[in-house]
Amino acid sequence: MATTKNGSPDFRTSDLYFAAYLQTAGVEMKSTERLESKVFFIFDTSLANIEELKAAWFNNTGKVAANPYAHCIKTLKSVCHMR
Repeated sequence: MATTKNGSPDFRTSDLYFAAYLQTAGVEMKSTERLESKVFFIFDTSLANIEELKAAWFNNTGKVAANPYAHCIKTLKSVCHMR
């Protein structure tokens, strides 16, 4: 977890599938950041409990709809391949 200059809480991940899960779960993606060959997805956690979502992801108890999840994966992959 990181904090932006204006003090709002942010969460960064380079895991495309976890990022797609967060998006599908309703967490707002604020931006992306490219460092060398890695893309980081930056999420606003001010309205979401990122720790609960992370626990659900790693415990295999998270529930999101399949079609929106697949769509988010495709969208985020295209972001990764942009130059």
